[in-house]
Amino acid sequence: MQDFAETPAFPTAQDLAAGLPQFEVEQCLSVGQESAIYLGMQPALERRVMIRVMAEPTTADAATRLMDRLRARARLVHPRIVAVYDFGRSLNGYLYLVTEHVDGRMLCDLIQERAVSPKMAYGLALQLCDILSLLHGQGSLHGCLNTRTLLVDKEGQMKVTGIGMCLTPSGEISWLQEGAASIEQDLYDLGLVLHEMFAKEPLDGEGKVSRNIPPAFGAVLRRCLHAEIGRRYPSAAEIKEALVQALRTQQSAAAKSAAPISSATPHLVETQRAPAPAHPAAAVAPSPAPAAAAASKPTAAAVAPPRYAPGRPPAPVVRAQPSFMKKLDDFLWSCLRASLHLAVFGATAAILLIFYVMKDKIVLDPDADLPVAQEPALPGEMLGSLPPAPELPQTPVTPLSTPISLPPPAPKADPLAGLKAEYRAAVQAEATAALDRVNLNELPAFQQELKRLQNGEPIPEVDEPGIPASLKRLREDYRQKRAAQMR
Repeated sequence: MQDFAETPAFPTAQDLAAGLPQFEVEQCLSVGQESAIYLGMQPALERRVMIRVMAEPTTADAATRLMDRLRARARLVHPRIVAVYDFGRSLNGYLYLVTEHVDGRMLCDLIQERAVSPKMAYGLALQLCDILSLLHGQGSLHGCLNTRTLLVDKEGQMKVTGIGMCLTPSGEISWLQEGAASIEQDLYDLGLVLHEMFAKEPLDGEGKVSRNIPPAFGAVLRRCLHAEIGRRYPSAAEIKEALVQALRTQQSAAAKSAAPISSATPHLVETQRAPAPAHPAAAVAPSPAPAAAAASKPTAAAVAPPRYAPGRPPAPVVRAQPSFMKKLDDFLWSCLRASLHLAVFGATAAILLIFYVMKDKIVLDPDADLPVAQEPALPGEMLGSLPPAPELPQTPVTPLSTPISLPPPAPKADPLAGLKAEYRAAVQAEATAALDRVNLNELPAFQQELKRLQNGEPIPEVDEPGIPASLKRLREDYRQKRAAQMR
């Protein structure tokens, strides 16, 4: 049963722009049975937006349920979740929803173009597990998780949309229809998305995991997609932990397969050797006993792999002999190195000998009489008139054993921290009250103010035109209290 008009007529971009003067509607991107999506611009905040025009609910109960789901959706604020900016009715009577515009592409398109590498798929899988854990931890459900409701931006980060929506039998993602959402269904849909990312194809009709997936990851996906709910993972956090462990297992298996064969296991090499060729001459000529006894002992030559083809006699080993000039050149270089070593050794010994012989003659005698400068003598009468020199007190000087270190200056506490926290709580309370009053026209201003406080930006000294009266009152109260504290 449908809760909307059967043949809705959606406006053109020009008609929608006339009914939403606060937005600039650029073009219509897609038109479905229940809604149409437009690309627009919000000049006041200089940001691109997505505008969805929905069909009109035919019953009051359907409109009430839609409003409840939109309120719950607007409360979800996270960097990896597409934000909801506005909801209401345009001047010309269209029901609209304004959301964040993501500069990226849908995950399904990237998978179809083979643009998702295994490393990229692993990173996106961990991000998706974290987002789903956050939703379930807040008591929310996705209900429509697939590769069409997952976006990847220019930085390779995931953005989740479609939360609270429903997938219709025709394949359209709808706000008006309601599905049976549950945690188990979200986790199963997560397994389907992971399978499509890692295998580059959706799960087949029989429910068998693709063989293109590495064994460790295939075991994780088999448990995610098990037919019995009790044997699946109970949470997205455990799926993330299993993916991390699967990567470690896969890397360990790859390292073991790439390790070289150790010399401590010669029997493994011996079993892979080719059988000795049956040469006619070898079959006729008897082998002596010492040679047979030596062949029974394991040697390095026996362990080494054969260097000839089976069925043919081994080729004789020919080793190149150095020429006479090569030998002469090596001999001359050896003599030169030896002479250099002897010269260095002789010079070092001579220097040590000189120091040993001259050590007694270099030492200075501390009792030797040194010439002292003679002061000019004064006449006798002047010597008798001079007063005796005063004796100055001797103050002992104690050297510092350790340098004096001054303690670092203590960080200054923010005197306005309590006032800012009080202001943030007041803005959050007004935003919640606006949602409860279904006054969604004021909601973007409160969300922008909360984002400003979260980023640590200062409160504007001059209010922007068009902000709600309640927000203007909160700002004025904050400025007065701040001025009183700064005196």
